[in-house]
Amino acid sequence: MLYDKTGAAFDLDHERDGTAYVRPMVKVVDVDTGEEYGHEPAEYLVERRRCDLFDAPPVEALNADIAAKQAELAALQSQIAKTKRDAANETWRARHDLETAQRQLADWMKTHKVMIDLGKLLEGQTLYPLTVKEGSYHPGREVPSIPQMRNASYLRLSGGDWDTGKAWSCKRYSSDNYGCRFQFFDTEDERADAIASEFDRTCDAFRKSPAFSLDGKTYSTRLDFGTLTRWVETHAALTIPADILAMKAADDAAKVEARKAKLAAELAAIDNA
Repeated sequence: MLYDKTGAAFDLDHERDGTAYVRPMVKVVDVDTGEEYGHEPAEYLVERRRCDLFDAPPVEALNADIAAKQAELAALQSQIAKTKRDAANETWRARHDLETAQRQLADWMKTHKVMIDLGKLLEGQTLYPLTVKEGSYHPGREVPSIPQMRNASYLRLSGGDWDTGKAWSCKRYSSDNYGCRFQFFDTEDERADAIASEFDRTCDAFRKSPAFSLDGKTYSTRLDFGTLTRWVETHAALTIPADILAMKAADDAAKVEARKAKLAAELAAIDNA
């Protein structure tokens, strides 16, 4: 009796050149009762490779095959896990390299913005200049202005020395018609945003030490309401924040009440005289 890997049994008839000619074992069934009486060789022959047949039920062979398949599966799973780890590491390295390159590019563009702007100017692009200065006396900014470019200067080249190794450098040296430094923006909206940002900073400085006079003098040591008024008069897109307007209204009301009280006291003094 021979067996294949599935456990099916065969009766060997003969074999030749590595081929076994066998009769499958079939069930013997009573046609009347349907009762099974065991197994017997079939009347026909089938061919099987002799190496695929075993002399005993193939439990050990199947177990060995299962073990080999399990080992192969474990090896595949290990390889898949390694591939995933390698892919994750490569992804992390690529992301890290990209972020590093982006930081370096951002730093380069910030450091060499003057050269980038120069290139745009030489290519005929329209840039939008703005002069922003710190307040010479008060803690806020002076009202930004849009400079004329007629006699403007923008770069200063510092000479190097090849013999001593001193590097050449090109530094920003922007100067408008009045000798004030300015900066370029790529779009008018970017310039407007910069003006709005500077105005927000000035309003924050005003809130810390409010002064409600309307002088708006640039040489005053106090940042007063008049200076904020000059900002919005110069740049129509700006508006004084509601909380500062409320502070101004409260100060005006307090001054009116103080004036009333003073006048009342003066009238009372006249009546008592």
